[in-house]
Amino acid sequence: MKVTYVSPAAPHIAYEIEADKFGSYTVRAQGKVVKRVTALPTYLDKPRWGSETLQRNAIEDAKKAIDAIVAEGAKG
Repeated sequence: MKVTYVSPAAPHIAYEIEADKFGSYTVRAQGKVVKRVTALPTYLDKPRWGSETLQRNAIEDAKKAIDAIVAEGAKG
């Protein structure tokens, strides 16, 4: 699933978030990879074929990571 996210702290940059059903995600800004997180291949109670819940959670995690990156950039 791909979504576009604009942080309220930096409305001039649109971030593309691409997440899969296993909880992995990639964040891109202006075509460059800003952050990539790969989900663990197995853990207790993780569905073998992935799930949309993991995908939605990965997108929410990516949004939090973007907000943290923007906040860090504003500091220094």
